[in-house]
Amino acid sequence: MRIDDLRNEIINMKDWLVSIRRDLHMYPELGLEENRTSTMIKKYLDDMNIEYETYEGQTSVVGIIRGRFPGKTIAIRADMDALPILEKNDVVYKSKNHGVMHACGHDAHTTILLGAGKILSSIKQELHGNIKLLFQPAEETVGGADRMVKAGCMENPKVDYVIGLHVMPNHPCGIIETKYGPLNGASDGISIAIKGRQAHGAYPDLGVDAIAIAGQVITALQNIVSRNVSPLDSAVLTLGTIKGGVKGNVIADEVHITGTLRTISPNTRIRVKERIKAIVKNVAESFGGEGKVEIEEGYAALINSEEVVEEIINTIKENFGEEALVIKEMPSLGVEDFSYFIDAAKGAFYHLGCGNAEKNITAPLHNECFDIDEDCLPLGVLTHTLIALRLLEKK
Repeated sequence: MRIDDLRNEIINMKDWLVSIRRDLHMYPELGLEENRTSTMIKKYLDDMNIEYETYEGQTSVVGIIRGRFPGKTIAIRADMDALPILEKNDVVYKSKNHGVMHACGHDAHTTILLGAGKILSSIKQELHGNIKLLFQPAEETVGGADRMVKAGCMENPKVDYVIGLHVMPNHPCGIIETKYGPLNGASDGISIAIKGRQAHGAYPDLGVDAIAIAGQVITALQNIVSRNVSPLDSAVLTLGTIKGGVKGNVIADEVHITGTLRTISPNTRIRVKERIKAIVKNVAESFGGEGKVEIEEGYAALINSEEVVEEIINTIKENFGEEALVIKEMPSLGVEDFSYFIDAAKGAFYHLGCGNAEKNITAPLHNECFDIDEDCLPLGVLTHTLIALRLLEKK
């Protein structure tokens, strides 16, 4: 099929895409609870005669479009889950699930992937290779991508390249953004326990003040980013909670601190976690107490494969013009579990502008007033389709 024919067919799909997106938006579901969403996806895939598989205990759905001729396998991912946010938009498609909202655009991602699946399935007799449609749960919570990869979504047939997108309200509809190398950071949850010895507040010499130790630990930890991380690198250590003590006239014997670590470089991630553990242990001991750190590993950094970024950039330039392309300069320290798919195959992630100031669509992601310019839906279908076709033809 010629590109102009593809473009016209996708433009004619807009009403269908809008209806799907609004339906998904009205019935948002939290991570690992996407039961209605996955049921609707399977219904649409059945209607399009696209085979699919599911995994026991998961709400994920993997569609498979098998081309007529042998070739590569390209995977395209969309996340499905919503957020625990009460929607404030006054629209006909406002969330009907009180306190749950598609405030991160995953309804748009799912819709766009269904649209791309419809187009690619319609030309499967022309395809050299296969397309996998990865409908993923729990991006916002436990990392549904990791579970899907472990369940085998990147195998049988083995995926050669994987792509995904995220709608971005800071760019107007019509703009597409990507980046070479690191796009999103890694995350780790930090839990610190400081132990001292309780005593009467009037006799501090008989105790070991866990609060005083915690103050020294916090001050010392703030030096890690400024003194142990290169100024040309990026890292953030945020301590968000501190709890300790039982009464104003009692020396506290225990303090608990929690926080988050965000890094870009895998080596920096390892080094900073080592420094956190060493500082907590040694500072606490120097004041007669005890310090322990527990680190819950979160998502890895999302590092785009340069050769796939090149294909995305060339696709955008050739089909939409250089004015539609933005090359992101600096990575975000927000996380994205698409990184698990890239660990399993070469791939890249890109951003699709969905803002429109004239329509008052300017609210940021994860905001109670977030919305999209629905003109981005057919554009997303077209970009996914063109990039996938280009990757199938890649030597």
